[in-house]
Amino acid sequence: MKRKLFSVIALAVMPVLGGETSSAEQQVRELIQRWDAAYCSLDAAGLAALAAPDFELINRLGQWTPMSSRAELERMWSWGFTNIYRGVPGPRHTIERMRFLSANTAIVQTHASWPALKLDNGMDIPPHGEITTFVAVKQPGGWRVASESIHNQMPGDELPATLPWNVSARDTK
Repeated sequence: MKRKLFSVIALAVMPVLGGETSSAEQQVRELIQRWDAAYCSLDAAGLAALAAPDFELINRLGQWTPMSSRAELERMWSWGFTNIYRGVPGPRHTIERMRFLSANTAIVQTHASWPALKLDNGMDIPPHGEITTFVAVKQPGGWRVASESIHNQMPGDELPATLPWNVSARDTK
């Protein structure tokens, strides 16, 4: 009897839990898509509006920048779009993976491909990839980006076809 009752309860609850996960995943996907649209439109105010009040950024140089306010975040994006991007949008980001750590926290990995770039000092940067890790948090009013960490993928940084820890001793002889 207990086994039947447990089975009935489990079958009744599973669709609800699955529905919540699907809904949360869709909401986080929409958040990242809105972030990407604002980023590609060079919309500093739009990006700041999608951020949690305690947003943190780790840029492609590994510099950690906690923000004190959305106004400061908007100023940062605006400065970057003017002085670094010089009005030329960055590439679109594609969601590669999403993981929920809890019902209110998700980690999202995105990928973008950059064309060749020429810096002001004349240095050429070859075409390269970028992995951006977002931490999305559910807050009153919806999902927000709490953290963004950018990682460059330079040519030659690709993983080998067989990773060293997956090669047995007999394969190396």
